[in-house]
Amino acid sequence: MKLKSLVSAAISAVLAGSALPAASFGGNAGRADYSLVIAGDITYYKYSDHVEVGNAAAAEGEVSIPPRISAMPVTKVGSRAFADSKAEKISVPASVTDIESSAFEKCSALTYIYIENKSCVIADSSTTICNSLKSDGKTGEYKGVIAGADGSTAAAYAAKYGYSFKAVSEEPAVTTTTTKAAATTTTAAKKTTTTTKKVTTTTKKTTTTTTTTTTTTTTTTTTTTMPAVQGKPVFRMNSSQVYLSKANGSQQNVVLSVEGADGLYCDTVVYVYFDKRLKLKEAVSGSAVEKLTTAQAAGDTGDFIVLDTAGSENAGRDGQMWILTFVLPDDCKAGDSFTVEVGPSKYGVIQPLFSNFEYDAKGTAMTEHIFTKGLAKSIITVIADPPYTLGDVNNDGEINSVDASQVLAEYASLSSDKGLSTFTDSRQTVAADVNLDGDVNAVDASLILAFYAYQSSGTPVYDLVEFIKNMKK
Repeated sequence: MKLKSLVSAAISAVLAGSALPAASFGGNAGRADYSLVIAGDITYYKYSDHVEVGNAAAAEGEVSIPPRISAMPVTKVGSRAFADSKAEKISVPASVTDIESSAFEKCSALTYIYIENKSCVIADSSTTICNSLKSDGKTGEYKGVIAGADGSTAAAYAAKYGYSFKAVSEEPAVTTTTTKAAATTTTAAKKTTTTTKKVTTTTKKTTTTTTTTTTTTTTTTTTTTMPAVQGKPVFRMNSSQVYLSKANGSQQNVVLSVEGADGLYCDTVVYVYFDKRLKLKEAVSGSAVEKLTTAQAAGDTGDFIVLDTAGSENAGRDGQMWILTFVLPDDCKAGDSFTVEVGPSKYGVIQPLFSNFEYDAKGTAMTEHIFTKGLAKSIITVIADPPYTLGDVNNDGEINSVDASQVLAEYASLSSDKGLSTFTDSRQTVAADVNLDGDVNAVDASLILAFYAYQSSGTPVYDLVEFIKNMKK
């Protein structure tokens, strides 16, 4: 059997491991320490660095436990996982190192179980593998066969409890699972286990619209300029420039898009690194992954986030995968630049992934290509404020009654005994002299008000300079 991953890996768990800085999902601390993967009649628990068989009571027929789920090894069959099931033949892969107590208790239809791992730890009880319990309610009975390697723990277990054992060479293939359709769930649950990892998981299947206060002058693409070819995808990220007067504490969006993978992918693990001076406010899944399950985890080093998707089919599309909103620091200076980029894992445990549902050669090729030739970088640059445009005395991008009021205040102050200017920037004087006569006075204020009324009356045809020329005609 080849199990398909239906719920994304709990990537935050990976980051919480001993080899990585801690990570968490904003607003979800204290929730479950694993995520669920449900396929057919079996529920799996996905932890930081391994997957456990959790509940297979509904399993029937021939069952083959997969060695990996979304690149995570299946290492344990949990307590009472298959208890009371109708499974007839079960194959336990070499990745499984532990079979807990009563894992296969009262499996009345079970006639054959193959334990591939020669050193697999099998809970020392006759009820760990049995068809039924004896009259004492404590001792297990098993009439089937346990298969494994000579000298294995499976052989020792069978010998201790008087169960039939066959060497691995006599092991028949068990290649199928239950035929019920796979289903998915995003429900997280708490489970007491021996794992030392503690994580929080979350999923988000829909795209939400983010609102920002971004003020930019230009937006460009700074990712690789190589064209995207279907099956050889590349990431794209936008760069932006923001005026200094608008930069401090402002929110800036960085959009991570993909090209060349339309309908070809589902499982992804993407590391995005960013300047530590930036504060990541949120990461929202985009339209390209709206049909996939998504998860995210931010590391406590404050300079990266891991973005994760998975699905039951290759439903990933070209387009916006993630929209990341960053808050700029309050002490920005002109010339400051802040980098956001996709990169490799700096921490080693879980490597970047961009694969298809099948995890085949095409999926491997996509992963290799996009994380070598298809990486992307975004740069948010703070630039000096532009010269004040004619009529925009307060430099807010609009010409209105506020500007007229400032011109009148300047005229009144200059006409007073002290003759002091109210302007704090010499460029304001140039912007205020809209009739270009060398003076800032009530005439300029009147012209600004007239232009403001003209703009407010409908779609303007003239800019301020043309408007004043036409007034003089």
